[in-house]
Amino acid sequence: MSKTPTGTPVVRVPIVEATPENVRPFGQLLGDDVAHPGLGIPFYQGRVLEGQNIDFQYTGKAVIRTAKILPGYPAVFWLERHLRMTQLFVALGQEPFIMVMAPPNHPKTLPDLDKVQALRFPAGHGLLLHRGTWHDFPIAGERPVVVLTANSEEVVEALANMTTAQEMDQGDVLKISLPQRLNAEIHLQPL
Repeated sequence: MSKTPTGTPVVRVPIVEATPENVRPFGQLLGDDVAHPGLGIPFYQGRVLEGQNIDFQYTGKAVIRTAKILPGYPAVFWLERHLRMTQLFVALGQEPFIMVMAPPNHPKTLPDLDKVQALRFPAGHGLLLHRGTWHDFPIAGERPVVVLTANSEEVVEALANMTTAQEMDQGDVLKISLPQRLNAEIHLQPL
């Protein structure tokens, strides 16, 4: 393990292409096919293959929005999890996105850094996180990417009401500072 100039240990994580198998500990890969057999909706038979429902769960009101992520491979200082929601991220347009994640481990209140992975999701693909998956916000990599996110109103409001970047445990958001809690930060190793 290397260290930053200030002496903080660095966890180096290679970026790996997302597959259904390596995404499974964190959530569900959504791609360019539908889960079949799907719904039996009779109106479009012969021209539409209806996929099964995606298991998006939330408390309260759903909030669907987009975010444009600027390019780069920033150090990861924060990880968060949600226990009452299965958060959704979908890459819109022609660019992939990267997710840094650690598997759910509730009731523990810290992620296992030995299990952190950085997975790259192709353009037009998405990720439905399991409840409790530790994660950072998506990372763009080489070029900007727009993602569609599905959250709960309580998560969006809790994050938006923060006046400074600091640890938080409110509104179904447990966000921890890796340098403070685990004396570490995560650096990605691009493909």
